[in-house]
Amino acid sequence: MPIRSLPRRAAAAAVAAVLTLGLAGCSGSGADSAGEADAGVSAAEDAAGEAAAVADETAATDGEASTVVDREVVVTGHVTLVSENPSTTSAELVRLVEQAGGHVEERHESPGEEGSSGWAELTVRVPADRTSSAVDALRDLGTVQDIEMSSADVTSQGQDLDARISALTTSTDRLSELLASAGSTEDLLEVERELSQRQAELDSLAAQRDALSDQVAMSTLYVRIDAPAAQLTAPRGGFTGGLATGWNTLVASVETIVLVLGFLLPWLVVAAVVFTGYRLVRRRRRTDAPPSGPAGGTGGPGSGPDGDADGPTSESRREPQLTR
Repeated sequence: MPIRSLPRRAAAAAVAAVLTLGLAGCSGSGADSAGEADAGVSAAEDAAGEAAAVADETAATDGEASTVVDREVVVTGHVTLVSENPSTTSAELVRLVEQAGGHVEERHESPGEEGSSGWAELTVRVPADRTSSAVDALRDLGTVQDIEMSSADVTSQGQDLDARISALTTSTDRLSELLASAGSTEDLLEVERELSQRQAELDSLAAQRDALSDQVAMSTLYVRIDAPAAQLTAPRGGFTGGLATGWNTLVASVETIVLVLGFLLPWLVVAAVVFTGYRLVRRRRRTDAPPSGPAGGTGGPGSGPDGDADGPTSESRREPQLTR
């Protein structure tokens, strides 16, 4: 930090202190009174105190000025590009970032299937001082559809971490000295436990500080690359347009019918096999059943129990005798 000259007030106070000390020395050598000597020493002390206060005020002002200058800012950006070939544009973006001194953290690509366009998503880190030039260079890779940049001031967070790290470092050093001069086993174990805890906290804070410094030093850009949307063309009018529309509709209908038949064909085959088996089983049962007469007996239609054709039937025998 550059050295600054003291204000005029500090310089005047210093000169007054020197002159007062000189007068006090002269008065002592000339055998002046003790009261005059004491007054000279008191004036010198007052002047020196005033000079020290002015110097401290100046140093504090310089410290505040340096704190204001050293700001820490985290920059994050979201960019959307449109390109005819997202995969090729993604490769060019990677090359551009590496040339700028950055690197790629994440990269996802999809070539796209038939009827759908491809896309690519990248998370890149570039040096903070080259963020603007990197964003401007993206315009050469495709059509920039959307840009969103944001920044967050983390100066106070960084200062807090630095203060805590400094305090824990001092505490750890003191505990290390106490560990070397511990007189008893109990004191030794107590110091070791405290030292281990403080060291773990110090390592955690140091990791947080490193991560924060990395975010400040390297900006983060989230880039999305899409293919152009398909342009819809209006159908042609007139007889030719109607014929083309009708033909396309017919082809689409046939394709739908074929698709439905292909889906139902396995089920129809299974149903036909089951129905055929059912019919065969039913026919076999009819063939194996014994023949029977109309009344359910084995004789002829008019035969009685004695072979007489005019004899009473089974139904008449089963009827109750109402008269004697």
